[in-house]
Amino acid sequence: MTSHNLTEKDRPIQRRIRIEIPSEYHQDPIISQLATFYHLKINILGAILGQTGTQNGWFDIELQGESEQIENALLSLRENNIVIWDDSTQEYDGW
Repeated sequence: MTSHNLTEKDRPIQRRIRIEIPSEYHQDPIISQLATFYHLKINILGAILGQTGTQNGWFDIELQGESEQIENALLSLRENNIVIWDDSTQEYDGW
């Protein structure tokens, strides 16, 4: 593996996504788990939740971390049937 590849996957970026979390996950700390398991900083920019907890929830979030960590977090969301409505592929270096 070249040092360029290591630099690319380890570079700090931020990425904005919009997700839909099904109601059956309301008791699960999905967003908190992303922060913990993938060592990400997460900024919740907006959210829509039903008052009764019987409806799906929508979140507009910004992920900050290393490129590879963010990609792994997105893969985890997809594997858990979390719908990613708007995955802005525009990455911002640095933050």
